[in-house]
Amino acid sequence: MKAEEAYSIKVASDIYVAEGRAYFTVNWIEGNEYKSSIYSFDGKKQERVTFGGHEKKPAIHNGSLYFISYTKEEESLFVIDGMKEPSKLYSNKSIGKYIFVKDRVLAIVQDKVDKEAPFIANKLKYRFDSQGYFRSRKKLSLIVPEVKDLVQGDFDVVDVATNGSRVVFSATIEDDDTGLQDIYEINISTGKYKRITTGKGTASTVAVADDGTVAYIGHRDGKKPWAAAKLIFPEEGKSVEIAKSASSSVGSDLFIGPAELLIHENGSFYLIGQDGGSSAIYSYGKKVNKLTGEKINIRSFGVENGKLAYVYTSPAKPSVVVFGKELDLNPATQGIVPQEMKVNGQDAWLMPAKGKAKGTVVCVHGGPHTAYGYTYSIEFNFLANNSYNVLFGNPRGSSGYGEKFASQCVGDWGGKDFKDILGYMDEAVARHKVAENFAITGGSYGGYMTNAAIVQTTRFKAAIAERCVSNLMSMCGTSDIGFWFNAIESGIKDPWSESGMRILLEMSPITKAKKARTPTLFIHGEEDYRCPIEQSEQMFTALKLNGTDTALARYPGDSHEHARHGVPRNMLDRLQRKLEWLDTHMVNKAPGRSKK
Repeated sequence: MKAEEAYSIKVASDIYVAEGRAYFTVNWIEGNEYKSSIYSFDGKKQERVTFGGHEKKPAIHNGSLYFISYTKEEESLFVIDGMKEPSKLYSNKSIGKYIFVKDRVLAIVQDKVDKEAPFIANKLKYRFDSQGYFRSRKKLSLIVPEVKDLVQGDFDVVDVATNGSRVVFSATIEDDDTGLQDIYEINISTGKYKRITTGKGTASTVAVADDGTVAYIGHRDGKKPWAAAKLIFPEEGKSVEIAKSASSSVGSDLFIGPAELLIHENGSFYLIGQDGGSSAIYSYGKKVNKLTGEKINIRSFGVENGKLAYVYTSPAKPSVVVFGKELDLNPATQGIVPQEMKVNGQDAWLMPAKGKAKGTVVCVHGGPHTAYGYTYSIEFNFLANNSYNVLFGNPRGSSGYGEKFASQCVGDWGGKDFKDILGYMDEAVARHKVAENFAITGGSYGGYMTNAAIVQTTRFKAAIAERCVSNLMSMCGTSDIGFWFNAIESGIKDPWSESGMRILLEMSPITKAKKARTPTLFIHGEEDYRCPIEQSEQMFTALKLNGTDTALARYPGDSHEHARHGVPRNMLDRLQRKLEWLDTHMVNKAPGRSKK
C-alpha cells in the first residue's frame, strides 16, 4: 500500500437533521489540499448539495440551508433560499458554531489580524497549538441581520446554545491560563451576562432545554486532566454519569476530529459517552438510555423528532453515515480488524500483518488520558498492509475506564504504564506467536513513552518518536500548557521549586539519553506549540552525540496535529518515512551504534 492510497478515503462530519433529511459534510484530501462539500441523505439516496469543495457545517433554519464556505484567509456564512444562488451573510478569519435566535444569527468568531506585527505577551497562555499567537480571541458576536460583538476579551468563548429565548455560553473568562471554563447566561439585547456555574472545572459543551433548563458536559474538579466528564445541571446542583465519561477521547487519525455535542430535543438531552475503546450516543430524560451499538465510535450526530442521524467509524470502516439505513462513504475500503486481547484486565489489540510479517510495531497513544479503540486507523492499516503487525492497547492512565485507572500514571510516566506495554508484547508473543522483533512508536505522550522505552531497554529494534516529550522541565517554559499540565501530571505543585525541578528532570528521558541504543527517528511539526520541536531536538542531539542511529524529520507548517490534520503532503511523507525507517532497521540490518 502507498501512502496516497491510505489517505484516499472520505470522512463525514457535521451531521444535522431537518425536515426528514440528514445533511452532513464530506471531507477528503485532493493533492495538497483538504476539500469538503455538503451532502444530504434521506435514508435511501444521497445527494450532493454544494459543489465548491470548500463548504462545511450545514444547518437548516426556516426552510433555508446555511453553511460555512472557507478559503485559507477567511470563512463566510452563506444561505441558500430555495432555488436561489447562495448569498453571503458574513465573513471573518474564522466562524465556529453558529445558532439561530428567531431571525438573528449568533456565532463564535475570530477577527482577522496582522500576523507580521510585533507581538507582546503579558500572560502565561499567550499562544495555543493550531491557533498560534493570540492576536485575536474567539468571541461571541451577533452576525445577522447586523454585526455586533457581545462577548469578547483576552479569553475564548468555547460554546453557545439557545432554546430560542434563553442564550447561554461557555468561556474561559475566569481562568484562561489553564483553560478552565464556566457557563454564563447573556441578554443579547443589552450584552450583559452572568455566571451560572460555581467552582472550577471544564464546561466544554452546553445546551438549553425547551423549558429553560441548562445542562453542560464537563466537571467541577479543577485542574484535573484525568477527571471523567459528566452531564451537569448547574442550576439544579445535579450531575449525571454517562458511561465511563460523558465525552469521547478515543483517538483517531481520520483528519477530521470527532464532535463533542449536547443536543436537547423533545424533553431529552443527547450526547456521546465513552466506555473503554468504544463510544455511543446516549439520551437522558428521566433516565440514561444507550441508543447505539458496541465496538464503534461516534464521530457526529443529530436528532429530529427522536430520529437519530449519526456518523460512526469502526476498525473495518473509516466513515459510515446512519439515517435509518447505512451509507458507507468508502465501500471499496475494508480495514483489517484487529484481534482483541485482555492483558491483566486491560484492553489490547493485535492487527495482523498482510502476508508474512516483517515485525511488530507497538503503538502508544497520546494524552496520556486518551484511548485506543474501535476506530479505523489510517496509519495502522498502512503498516499492516505493508507487512507489519500492529500492537496497541490502553495502559494505566488511559481514559474510558474510570478516574482511578486514568490517574494511575500521574507522577509515574514511563513506570507502571510502560510495564503494561511490555506486558502486551509478552502476551502477543505467547498467544499469537509473533516473533521477538519489535519497534515502538507514538505521538505526544506516546512520543514520551517511545523515548522512555529506548532509555530503559534494548528490546526494540527501532523506534519512531513523534511530537514527543523528552524534557519535562524545559517544556514547562516552552509549551502552551506545559507550565501547569506538566506539574500536575508529574505530581508536583511548583515546577520552579528545587524539588519540583528535580522530579521533572528525573521523569525526563533526556537525562538518561546516554543509555539509548535503539535506532530512533524523530518526527515533529515546526509549529507545534503543545510539545515544541525543541523536545525532539534535544533527544536527537543527545543520541547523535552518543553515536546512536538517529534522524530528525521536521515538517514546516505543521502543528501538534501533524499526524491527524497536518499539511497533506507532509502526512504522506510521514507515513512513507516511517515505513522506510522500519524496513531499514527491522528487516535490513540489526540495531546498533552508527559510525562517527
